[in-house]
Amino acid sequence: MPDGADIQAVATLVRTTARAAVAVHEDPDLDALGAAGGLIDLLQLCGGHGVLRVRPGTELPRCDWFLDLSTVQHGPPAAAETLFVVDSGSLERTALDLEGWAGTVVNIDHHPDNERFGDVALVRPAASSASELVCLVAEALGIVPTPRGAAALYTGILFDTGHFRHASTGAAALRAAAAMVEAGARPDVVYREVYEDRTLADLHLWARAVANAVPLAGGRALVSVLNEQDIAACGGSDRAGGVVETLRSARGVEVAALVRAEPRRSVTKVSLRSVGFDVGALARSRGGGGHRMAAGFTTDESPEEVAAWLSTELDACLSTASC
Repeated sequence: MPDGADIQAVATLVRTTARAAVAVHEDPDLDALGAAGGLIDLLQLCGGHGVLRVRPGTELPRCDWFLDLSTVQHGPPAAAETLFVVDSGSLERTALDLEGWAGTVVNIDHHPDNERFGDVALVRPAASSASELVCLVAEALGIVPTPRGAAALYTGILFDTGHFRHASTGAAALRAAAAMVEAGARPDVVYREVYEDRTLADLHLWARAVANAVPLAGGRALVSVLNEQDIAACGGSDRAGGVVETLRSARGVEVAALVRAEPRRSVTKVSLRSVGFDVGALARSRGGGGHRMAAGFTTDESPEEVAAWLSTELDACLSTASC
């Protein structure tokens, strides 16, 4: 059984809560949704009821192979006794209106800048993912997730470790992933769902992002911009997830940034990846967050304005090793 009073406290609440809500950060990724799906699975196995609560207007990435979309509801947690917040550094990042709600808040996260909010906090920056932490809760409960719940948690670990390539891929992450395979997750199916689900329009967008990449600091950084015209020219696809990792993989590149418009929300999203440099600090300076080598933020500025700011910051950062 995992050590730690924080894990045991979360496990107790999972076991004893009859009506729970699970919240994730805005624009949730597959770790946030995988952790949420796995947690809802555990709640149901313990005899409770759990739903995923998201901000009205939230568009989820395709996740129906592990998350029952009938459990997704919009707005505040309503009648829930307990709100489990997963993969979010702050309560504000969920964008839920909690005014007047007086239940118990549980914070499950692996981000180093987590604000340690909530009545119970399970925050482990050394963990690969929020999904890995939910696996520890399952172990503490002595419960084996259903195959669907296992697929959710395996997906989250796979996603946040970059298919087990990133430095966060430690022995604990691999043990958790193996346990989920034993519980019924199928690595071949999950891989296809995550990495082989792109349309031709998506691939055109990727090609444009690579073509638009501009080198900085003698090639040590790459910044690529996808504006509204780029997205329209690629059939309206805005599925650019993974492009920034491709940019960072270029020889000699230490920092990569993808700056892309989101026309439906009239905002600009920035994804940052690095080797060695603290891009998390850059993201936090613009109201975002993340990890030392993987971070991001959203802004109302145009992609071109953000790219100009980033170019200045990265040039200064790389010349002084101050990132």
